[in-house]
Amino acid sequence: MTNVFDYLLWRGDLTLEQSPFEDVDGLILSCLSYHYFTEVLKQYESAPVRIEELAKKVKALPAEKLRVRDPQDVALLQLVGKSRRFQNMEVCLYVDHVDAEKEAQFSAVTILLGDGTFFVAYRGTDMTLVGWKEDFNMSFLDFVPAQIMAAIYLLYAAQNLSGAIRMGGHSKGGNLAVFAAAVCPRKTQDRILCVYNYDGPGFQEGMLRFQGYNDIIPKVHSFVPQSAVIGMLLSHQGGYTVVRSAEKGLLQHDPYSWEILGADFVRLEDVSKESKFWDKTLKSWLNSLSQQKREKFVDALFELLSTNYTDELGVLDLSPKNVYRSLQTLKDEDEETKKAILEGLWLLWQAARKTAGDYGLGLQKLGDLKLLDKKR
Repeated sequence: MTNVFDYLLWRGDLTLEQSPFEDVDGLILSCLSYHYFTEVLKQYESAPVRIEELAKKVKALPAEKLRVRDPQDVALLQLVGKSRRFQNMEVCLYVDHVDAEKEAQFSAVTILLGDGTFFVAYRGTDMTLVGWKEDFNMSFLDFVPAQIMAAIYLLYAAQNLSGAIRMGGHSKGGNLAVFAAAVCPRKTQDRILCVYNYDGPGFQEGMLRFQGYNDIIPKVHSFVPQSAVIGMLLSHQGGYTVVRSAEKGLLQHDPYSWEILGADFVRLEDVSKESKFWDKTLKSWLNSLSQQKREKFVDALFELLSTNYTDELGVLDLSPKNVYRSLQTLKDEDEETKKAILEGLWLLWQAARKTAGDYGLGLQKLGDLKLLDKKR
């Protein structure tokens, strides 16, 4: 399997002047947003720092100050810092904001590409409870705090920097990029060259009728792995490119599993039947829940999951073993919480049962959801 690391080793010596900006470059810059630069960069600092220097600063940090989402993020930054293609690009306007009370998790960074354009990279969901809760809140809210922050951030970057704009993100970051591009003023939208959405979820139906959203859709480049789940959630307009992943199931959401050949992703004709199954199942499930019931289910679920903190930062342990252990503690919860969770999961199970036959999937693939039939 060849991925972004192989791309950097193979094409990293070619500057943008020698080889134009590619879709894979957008994924690499989007992944840089997953870094926690708070120890080496001041928030909203306008003075740019070369990526080569930034990589050296991060590498020099003592282990106890290096916060890491994924070890591959660290490896990517170091390789990018040594690459002729990226090392002279400059980073500025870094921001990292988490507000547990407002259930907001937002981070972004801007990269000056050196060709007169700049790239706004939005971070996807991290492993904090706040980040995951905000994602789930998208199922019943027209917009969440991170989306508003993303729009404000784009305006700030556009006002302080000249040139055309590229923007993007992976997972929730892709959603934030599309949202910010859709709601920004027309004069800013006209400066946008393209918006990269790498397996990011969609929006509530109302967003699809918004004129700014429809205006930006021709500039949105969406990518999903063949067994996509996250990138198919909620509602979208426009098409998408299917990328082959070396992983299976939900693990295909990992951008480092996406396969690359030469200067481009390995593209496939369509998503898998499993992806179509989950897309139809989850949409059917959400349609079976009122907005109020969606909110109750999400609040109850995260009240339960909040027992899974692993450190003072509120990072969740979402391993199957720990999630199963959390579900086992349902008997100890109050009746209202228990009812909201069990009703939501039971309706999910019912939606899955109705959809499974359409795609020739055996119910054994749905795991312990079958137990819900016995609990009701």
